[in-house]
Amino acid sequence: MINAIVLFILAGLAEIGGGYLIWQWIREGKPYFWGIGGGIILAF
Repeated sequence: MINAIVLFILAGLAEIGGGYLIWQWIREGKPYFWGIGGGIILAF
């Protein structure tokens, strides 16, 4: 049960973090590798 909770929390953090990096890349003009990194994080 603890394993499932930890994985759920990690998946949520990865989704938020990846989406944030892509947002920064598109909207704030950050370098392209921010978008690539965000896509990789979202894929995990």
